[in-house]
Amino acid sequence: MKVKRLSTGSKPIDSLLGGGIERGIITNVFGESGSGKTNVCVQVAAEVAMDGGKVAYIDTEKGFSAERFVQVADEESLENVHVMEPTTFQEQEKDIKSLPGLVEKEDIDLIVVDSLVSLYRLNTNGENVSEINQELSQQLSVLSKIARQEDIPVLVTNQVYTNFDEDELELVGRDVPRYWSKCLLKLSYEDKSLRKIEVEKHRSLPEGKAQRFKIVNDGLKKPDKKGLF
Repeated sequence: MKVKRLSTGSKPIDSLLGGGIERGIITNVFGESGSGKTNVCVQVAAEVAMDGGKVAYIDTEKGFSAERFVQVADEESLENVHVMEPTTFQEQEKDIKSLPGLVEKEDIDLIVVDSLVSLYRLNTNGENVSEINQELSQQLSVLSKIARQEDIPVLVTNQVYTNFDEDELELVGRDVPRYWSKCLLKLSYEDKSLRKIEVEKHRSLPEGKAQRFKIVNDGLKKPDKKGLF
């Protein structure tokens, strides 16, 4: 069966992913602060909205900028984006649980959660990790079910921390987001506008495959030099 994908509107990212992000699954974009996670979310949301599609956008860090969105798309397309701004992990849970009804009512074509774990981090104190992880897993379960049943893509972002034992970056939430995310994409900062996006986990693409992209006013574009790794 042919895999259905949704174009991101970014040629280098679409080239990396064989046409765009997959429908029916959770795609998780992770990386350090400043690596471009929100820019990827805005890029994909703008592409969907410009094409007349509807976007449910859960913004947990006040990172969504209407001005930045309009740079990539236009003001008219902004009307196709339903933004929710939870300030606690409990509010995030409530917003995610409201998504099935919103998807049905508004005929949503894309769900974005940026960031999945920023409010989660504020709730973990070392003693309640198991309980909070269970809540995070339940939220991801809802997102995964919507993606499968409605055949739409779900795009989430994930923060990272340094695992000093293994000297590498680890996802906040560790195994929970890794389990539910069928596609993991790692972002890294190369210079002021250049970023690298790399496949860490995918059902059909090889791990380590990567592209570079440049952050410019009107989106995420192919750099001047060849960006394929």
